[in-house]
Amino acid sequence: MTMLLLLSPSALVTDYLPSPGQGSVARAIMQAEQQVFLDQHALRPVPPSLDALSPPIAQIVASRWREPCEGLFEFLALQHPAELLRLIRNGKLEAADLTFAAEIAGQLKNSHAVQTTLLPLLSHTEAVVREGAIYGITRHQDAAVREKLAQLAASDRSNAVRTAAADALEEM
Repeated sequence: MTMLLLLSPSALVTDYLPSPGQGSVARAIMQAEQQVFLDQHALRPVPPSLDALSPPIAQIVASRWREPCEGLFEFLALQHPAELLRLIRNGKLEAADLTFAAEIAGQLKNSHAVQTTLLPLLSHTEAVVREGAIYGITRHQDAAVREKLAQLAASDRSNAVRTAAADALEEM
């Protein structure tokens, strides 16, 4: 059976105001909806080592990673390369993380930006960071980089750094 509802011409759809639900179940649903809204729009805490990132990128990163890692650095290299370089220059990454970030920065195409960021790391106090910077800068060599690599290959106190620098020079 079909029922036809006739409305007067003056009755508009906009005149209808739904009545709010009442009772404990309705309140619980409303509170749950509000919490979901707040959770979706809340700013996530960003680890101090990542606070050099621009706020929108920091929020994207914080929603996926709780701490620096290779996956995060690869994501930045592919999607936000300038942010990766900024993070490296910031100086808040621990030595192991800085090493991975430097290596991954070597995948970027902008040789000048990579050189500007990684060349100072070739003088870092931690050998593991110097080694990571060598791997990152290998594809971006110019005269200044080759000079620094030759210096490291000849006289760095770390055997691993000397070997990596010599290998990098051979690749050119």
